[in-house]
Amino acid sequence: MDQPSKHDIFKTGEDLATKYLISNGYRLVCRNFRTRSGEIDIIVETDQHLIFVEVKTRTFHSIETALASVSYTKQKKISKTAQEYINLNEQYGNHIFRFDVIVVFRNASTNTYSIHHLEDAFYPIIDE
Repeated sequence: MDQPSKHDIFKTGEDLATKYLISNGYRLVCRNFRTRSGEIDIIVETDQHLIFVEVKTRTFHSIETALASVSYTKQKKISKTAQEYINLNEQYGNHIFRFDVIVVFRNASTNTYSIHHLEDAFYPIIDE
């Protein structure tokens, strides 16, 4: 049996993270929002909260390693991109903003996935 490519694994991780969020009452606003500043994997809304979600899909099962890949520089790019999204979508101006990380682990031997959702994973980093 062919092994899925890294791209396929990452796409599956984002798809599963999106389904997970929707099944937990979040409303999908946008996927893969890109600007020159960076990309936000998933944007969802719930109860006047606009949540910017970074998805990390891994085959090595370590939360610490996955979270370490959301570095200060990555957080800064996500924060700037989120600000650009808010500036382009004024209807979210009165929302409370949050930055979450979803870690999706793939078990290669069973081809199954598990999801770990970390709410408020980091605070926005804004340049002065």
